[in-house]
Amino acid sequence: MSRKSGGKKKRSTAGLILDVILVFATGGLWLIWILVRYLRNNS
Repeated sequence: MSRKSGGKKKRSTAGLILDVILVFATGGLWLIWILVRYLRNNS
């Protein structure tokens, strides 16, 4: 079994689920933090 072929999709999906859980758990603060990070990286 190769980690490279099967790991990426599972990891990104788990990351998305984790982000959604964190957004609900923190009441949207996590989403604001992601936006701030995204804007900082692109400016």
